[in-house]
Amino acid sequence: MKIGKLVAFLRGMFRRRSNVQTQIDPALAEQMRMTLTMVAATREQEIGCDEAYAFLDVYADLISRGEDASALMPLVHHHLEMCPDCREEFDALLLAIEATSA
Repeated sequence: MKIGKLVAFLRGMFRRRSNVQTQIDPALAEQMRMTLTMVAATREQEIGCDEAYAFLDVYADLISRGEDASALMPLVHHHLEMCPDCREEFDALLLAIEATSA
């Protein structure tokens, strides 16, 4: 199944309502929304956490030098937008670079 069809299918599932009104836990509703957002943002070509982590230092160096890292390394950029764990590691690395270069 192509990604676009999968996204449409999942959105349709979440939009359907049964005849019985049910209460959804707000935390669960937020988790479902975040999952759908991530599925909708899925691309044909992506990298995983291990691959992104291997390039975090290069990506952070590019940013610290004022270069357009998102254009030079779009797969790492996209991964960091989607993965909060890798983003947290990247933010810490960037802070360390900025602190040592000041």
